[in-house]
Amino acid sequence: RDRDRRGHPMTYTATGCRVEPYDGELRRWLGATDHYLGNPPPGALFAVVVRSLVPGLMGDLVPAGERVGVCVVGRPVARKLPQDGSVGEVVRMWLAPGLEFGTASHVLRVAGEVAASRGMVALIAYHDRTRHTGCIYRKAGFKKDGATAPKTLGWGSRAGRASGAYEATPKRRWCLDLTLTATGCRGVGLTPDPVQPWTRRRRSSS
Repeated sequence: RDRDRRGHPMTYTATGCRVEPYDGELRRWLGATDHYLGNPPPGALFAVVVRSLVPGLMGDLVPAGERVGVCVVGRPVARKLPQDGSVGEVVRMWLAPGLEFGTASHVLRVAGEVAASRGMVALIAYHDRTRHTGCIYRKAGFKKDGATAPKTLGWGSRAGRASGAYEATPKRRWCLDLTLTATGCRGVGLTPDPVQPWTRRRRSSS
């Protein structure tokens, strides 16, 4: 099959996801792609890597072939958001052209499953409102959680670490509730009001 169900040409017809550490080699690979933001901020926790399927030792297909995409999850870039590992943020995502329609939302769902298995209560993401509609987040189960105004400066913990490709554009914030009760982002203690810092409320023992 060389086209997906929408008729788009496909280069990679069989892919899978696996969790990998975001190390120097993966960072260099992502830096060599055409991602418009370039290098991600520090603080990566894990990466969901998309690879082509190849025969494994038992003859079954496993995602161990060519790397064709990555979703990097780290601590929230905004310093007022929880930095204790309870909340993760999709800080970079890149997929090679030619992947099957729906791959992006699937990778986000996998990232959410991994985050939940690590005890996180929420996974957040932002999309540039001048470039995207955010439909991949909606399809992955994320909910709209406010918006941010353009800022004059990007992230940077010290000189030389700021993203050189930073663009001051409005962003839409999305949140995926990872709690068993599915109470929404307010229910897990994340207020969508961008003026107030996000806080994590204590849960009752009942």
